[in-house]
Amino acid sequence: MVFSFLYSLLLLNPLLVSSLSANSAGCGRDLPAAQSPPGGPSHQTNFTQSDGTPRTYLIHIPSNYDKNTPVPLIFSFHGKHKNSSEQEALSQFSNESWNPNGIAVYPQGLHNEWEGYPDSSGVDDIGFVSDMISHFSERYCIDTTRIYATGKSNGGGLTGLLACDSNLSTQIAAFAPVSGAFYIDGSSSSDCDVQHVTIPCSPARNPIPILEFHGSADHTIPYPGGGRRGECLPSIPHWVREWSTREGYGLTNKTTQL
Repeated sequence: MVFSFLYSLLLLNPLLVSSLSANSAGCGRDLPAAQSPPGGPSHQTNFTQSDGTPRTYLIHIPSNYDKNTPVPLIFSFHGKHKNSSEQEALSQFSNESWNPNGIAVYPQGLHNEWEGYPDSSGVDDIGFVSDMISHFSERYCIDTTRIYATGKSNGGGLTGLLACDSNLSTQIAAFAPVSGAFYIDGSSSSDCDVQHVTIPCSPARNPIPILEFHGSADHTIPYPGGGRRGECLPSIPHWVREWSTREGYGLTNKTTQL
């Protein structure tokens, strides 16, 4: 599983894991009364955004959770037309063979989609994620240096937006979109220059650990990019090169045989 491999990579890579954890305000607090016990079934939870919008998320608490020991927090975002339960099954972050220690959260997108999709105007999912980080940090013992975001397709596109956000880029340690749908807001599919389209991005730290998985045979969100849903999808090499430039690594690609 790509998502599970991602988590193993994050845990093993010393560049992505702080040597000093940072305890959240929720350390020492008992689990919420309605919460499933550690290791129990994932719990569907209602949540109200700070702007009053009702939302839901699915949460898994690992069986070895200790209210006094800070643990990683992993956000996993579903694709368009999918839901939080399907993302849990796909990602396997609730499978303790892959993820024995981290709290896994599967937010539910309004209308089964996320901010960044061409018809999602007016949806504030960046605000939703910011609110959730505060919410979980107050209620659970979170290591605030190990908050991660990943997602599939439209959920991968949201992951990219989070990495580019001036606020959340400082709160989330690493980002890993899978088959990310990186629609360029305000662009047009009719004049989509996949190799040069401007990609708005204003992270507030540098460098940012980011890993993008994308199959060359993906016909839904094509690797070469192109017009889709009236907007422009950059080619994945262009999207990656923009990050490389932003991070100060230059444009010389390196290929690693696995």
